[in-house]
Amino acid sequence: MPITTDDRGVTRISKVDPNEGGSKPRDPKTYLLLSGVNHNLFGTRDPKAYGTTTLAQIEERVTKLGKELGVNIVCAQTNYEGEMCELIHYARCLGGVIMNPGAFAHYSYALHDAIDACTSPVVEVHISNVYAREEFRHKSVTARVSSGYIAGAGIIGYDLGLRVAMERNAEQEAAKKA
Repeated sequence: MPITTDDRGVTRISKVDPNEGGSKPRDPKTYLLLSGVNHNLFGTRDPKAYGTTTLAQIEERVTKLGKELGVNIVCAQTNYEGEMCELIHYARCLGGVIMNPGAFAHYSYALHDAIDACTSPVVEVHISNVYAREEFRHKSVTARVSSGYIAGAGIIGYDLGLRVAMERNAEQEAAKKA
């Protein structure tokens, strides 16, 4: 599986073996920042809804926060539903997932099922307030199986998402020891 780190210190992962996530020992100190469809266009696509911050800037911000909190962040972005599901499958060996599924949230039962099968916490994040937008955005088929849901907080939602994922992970680890 290709893992690269750029000059900003952002680590990216791509083309994972989804089965590896269930067989590798869990790394509770590594979290996946997973960005969905069209997020490669952040910064230029609909600035009223999404702001002018690019995906690269979001990744850099969350990576920096992760370091401050003592965890590693690996980033991935995909416009393909199946690849997003494979990344969620792989994340079973990680501490958790901060995921903005974009439009997949509104209709992807495949993503719903992948999240439901993931043993690591998955926190769903949306930059915009989906309830102040078009009617079709008011329904998330993935939120019901996510460990947390944050919408409308702008890019700060990613910071909150990481903190929630870390807390859910700590709860899971404590439950194992009890």
